[in-house]
Amino acid sequence: MADIDRFNEEAASWDEDQTNVERARVVAAAIRDVAPLHGDMHALEIGGGTGLLARALADDLGTVVVTDVSPGMVEAAARALDDPRYDGWEARLYDIEHDPLPEDRFDLVMAQLALHHMGDVPAVVRRCAELLRPGGSVALVDLDHDPEGAFHAAVPDFQGHHGFLRDDVRGWLEAAGFTHVTVTGAGVETKEVESVAREFPMFLASGRLP
Repeated sequence: MADIDRFNEEAASWDEDQTNVERARVVAAAIRDVAPLHGDMHALEIGGGTGLLARALADDLGTVVVTDVSPGMVEAAARALDDPRYDGWEARLYDIEHDPLPEDRFDLVMAQLALHHMGDVPAVVRRCAELLRPGGSVALVDLDHDPEGAFHAAVPDFQGHHGFLRDDVRGWLEAAGFTHVTVTGAGVETKEVESVAREFPMFLASGRLP
């Protein structure tokens, strides 16, 4: 609950932080390089916050459902999507880890820096596969393994994961039935740790269903 409370508090000003905007731009470019995007795609963003990543891909997708577990973030996303450019898009309160699977099926499931807030990540990857249509793709961006826990050192009561090993992530995608699995770099997240700017690498894990 601590993470949800924190994101509820940050939601209203999230899009004003240029670090968040630039991260979404970089991640969107990385996804374009590996995922077969097209304007008829129906996409799902999990842990999407205000939908910055989805909006950065607006010219590459058809419709998107932006989901998050934070009511504040979903409200902010709904306000951002109340624009003719996002006709048919939706912001939805949804927890992919615990809520029943929706009836919708998608051509793409994507996420940026969401998995490390979840518990059973291999199960979440399997659920991503269940939400895809045949031939659908997944594009998941998160932090490389951070053995010191430095990235979240200043976050009180952080309950998530300190990044992931790329070989583990690759194995989770393959076990979920994805083919053409790749795990590549997706830029870095720069964060001040004990008054020193540090770079934390991110990966992009992608794959397709048969």
